[in-house]
Amino acid sequence: MQQDEPKVLPLFSIPLYKGKVKIEESVKNIVLNEKYTRMRSGTGHISKNTFILDLPEFKSLKDEVEIHVKNYVYKFLKVSETMNFYIQNSWLVKHFPKDYAISHSHSNCLIIGVLYLKVNKNSGQIIFEKPNGYTNLFHQCMNVPFSALDNNNCDSWCEYPENNDILIFPAHLQHRVEINNSNEDRYSLAFNLNVEGIFS
Repeated sequence: MQQDEPKVLPLFSIPLYKGKVKIEESVKNIVLNEKYTRMRSGTGHISKNTFILDLPEFKSLKDEVEIHVKNYVYKFLKVSETMNFYIQNSWLVKHFPKDYAISHSHSNCLIIGVLYLKVNKNSGQIIFEKPNGYTNLFHQCMNVPFSALDNNNCDSWCEYPENNDILIFPAHLQHRVEINNSNEDRYSLAFNLNVEGIFS
């Protein structure tokens, strides 16, 4: 690239991390047999155990997840390694056919993650929504048309998860999951992260 060539910097972005995790089949079998309860929203099921990654049989999976967490916060976000990010709680989510997840964010944590254990192309994409009042480009009072949508100008962003995908993102970012239009149950693992250390 020539030195005088124009460029655009993505200032003040909301970083979404995506990677792949190795998941043993024995772990997936545990997930299928875990005890679940219907969510209050009536749109899915959550595991009764909300500290699922603390189970001894999930030790190798937790180690894998923590590698991706470190990549996100230290390598990409450039957080000082004097700060320790830890998994605060973790739970399994099961969506029957026609289940979905309403738009929500997570409280009492800084970062959240989702690990996809059993999904298919029709079981529902995850949709991220630009927060109200977050004017990274044009204010919402002016609906400017675009010739093409990308992560610089969109109001929502879709990811089609595949098995073993992991997504990590700030806890305030609104997200929802489309209806499971497949004939199979959809399984994922969610976790909240918090931080400890000396704040300046």
